[in-house]
Amino acid sequence: MSPALPPLPSEPFTAWFTVRLRRRLAWALAACVALPWAGSEFAKQFVQPGLHNDAARAALLIDYIAIGAGLFGLSMVLTWLVGAWVTAVMKGPTHLGDAFPPGSHLPSSRDDEQQQRR
Repeated sequence: MSPALPPLPSEPFTAWFTVRLRRRLAWALAACVALPWAGSEFAKQFVQPGLHNDAARAALLIDYIAIGAGLFGLSMVLTWLVGAWVTAVMKGPTHLGDAFPPGSHLPSSRDDEQQQRR
């Protein structure tokens, strides 16, 4: 069971950053850092001085690829967060616009009768 994250104060700027989103962000950041690093460490096991012409250069190239993959993943997480923020801003807070009774926005059978008369 994961530890409970404390809720952020409900401010207009941070209300979109829910506990669920923070938990997903933590997993995404961990994956962006850990997966390229683990993959590069695995790939560097096959670069040995006797089997490769320039093993140090090849290992450095693998490190550069892993750093690039990690930065690319972090930029995708940042893009995802900006998209979540824009969606929250565009939706805005919930407002009850008028004093109509609940359920009045649902279609009724009288609407169908009026359509058939025309």
